[in-house]
Amino acid sequence: MIDGKTPPQYHVATVEAVILQVAAELHPQRLTAKELSLRIVSDTEDTREVETAAQAIRGLSEYGLFRHGGGGIVMLTPAGRHAVALLT
Repeated sequence: MIDGKTPPQYHVATVEAVILQVAAELHPQRLTAKELSLRIVSDTEDTREVETAAQAIRGLSEYGLFRHGGGGIVMLTPAGRHAVALLT
């Protein structure tokens, strides 16, 4: 739930949407979860922001929008690509 007081980089749903969009823009580039999260994290020293990005990636995986390959690579699934297409 977005309350208007908490910055958007700490809202998991907001961060999930951004990560999904960035992953689609970078497709077919292969990135680890950490590399992908660093594409959207504005302050790598902000542990809350970094953890929110990691939580968002885990959530997208649980929803079936990402799958994990070897070496920690995360990739959009067909469902993930379809979700992005619906949202753009």
